[in-house]
Amino acid sequence: MDYVKWFLGFFLGLVLLFSIFTSCEKFEGNQTIPAYIQLDNFQLVANPAIELGSLTSNFTDVWVYADDQLIGAFELPSYHIPILLEGSHKLSLYPGIEYNGVSGTRGPYLFIEPAEYPEFNLIVDSIISISPPQVKYYSSTVLTWDEDFETSSIDLEPTPDSDTTLQFFHHDPIHPLYGNASGAGYLTGNYTILEVISEDPDRPEGFELPSNSTPVFVEIDYNTNNSFIVGLFIIEVGIQITQHPVVVINPSGGEWKKIYVNLTPTVNENYNADYFKVFIRMDKSSDVENATLLLDNIKLIYKDVY
Repeated sequence: MDYVKWFLGFFLGLVLLFSIFTSCEKFEGNQTIPAYIQLDNFQLVANPAIELGSLTSNFTDVWVYADDQLIGAFELPSYHIPILLEGSHKLSLYPGIEYNGVSGTRGPYLFIEPAEYPEFNLIVDSIISISPPQVKYYSSTVLTWDEDFETSSIDLEPTPDSDTTLQFFHHDPIHPLYGNASGAGYLTGNYTILEVISEDPDRPEGFELPSNSTPVFVEIDYNTNNSFIVGLFIIEVGIQITQHPVVVINPSGGEWKKIYVNLTPTVNENYNADYFKVFIRMDKSSDVENATLLLDNIKLIYKDVY
């Protein structure tokens, strides 16, 4: 399936989201009893063609295609996905996410290849369980910047508005997902604002990002007891620098979570910008005595569609 068809299918899916969840596409023919498939989750594995560091994921849904026709989107784990087909058919399973962590804005994650079964045997009125399929990032994924807190310095520096800065939070023993260390910000007492901005020594001016509707995302693993903001500094050299918040992320309840922040609309709206920088800001909530923000596996990526 080529990118254009896939991208159009994604937006169609968003429009029809509430009607297609736990639904089945009507195919030609007289079949009224579906075959069923069952899927618990996906397994994200490395793509040897690209280097993306530690791989974490938060796939919430599966988008199901049969013979390149959209069947529907189903929350994971999905135990009874109905398909009105019988016999051997092409089955494509796309991992889905919550865009910006919002349950009402779900879609396939455009950076991950689907799991494909060219000749999947569908049996009417039977449930076929599929082991978690291995999926990987498309080779066309471009890693613009990342911060995994595994070097001696942190490429997220405080802005003038910040009371404090990020420091290392060391894992002992080494964490299987977060390595030797994560980034940590603390707000307590008179410290009320943490605001840090991406600073790449090789690109101090910022990052060039495509503004031609190419998907642009920042992935972040986090653990926090205080809400925080993720957004972009939009830099027009010699004209202005604009700070644009994209999403407010809620406390994670003491657990590590992953969010996929969709920067595409912001980048597209600011097509005259020369550069961009990612910022993260936490303002201490009045009902939180000691605000803590742990961060890891931050990836700024876009998809090269050409």
